[in-house]
Amino acid sequence: MRHRDDAQRQAETLVCRCCGQQLPVSKFRRYATGTYRHQCNHCYWLNHGQQARQRRILRELEQRE
Repeated sequence: MRHRDDAQRQAETLVCRCCGQQLPVSKFRRYATGTYRHQCNHCYWLNHGQQARQRRILRELEQRE
C-alpha cells in the first residue's frame, strides 16, 4: 500500500481538482480500495452525468421523428 493512499483514507477533507474547493470526504465518491475520487460529486455530475443525460434526451428525440 502506498503512503499516499493510506493518508487519503484517513483524511477528513479533500480538495477537488476541478473546482478547487476543500470539501468533506462525504462529498467525494469512494473507490473499492478505500481511496476517494479527486473530483467532487457536483463536478463529476457536471462533467459526466449531465452530458450523458443530454445525449440520452437527444437520442430519444431522434427516435420520435
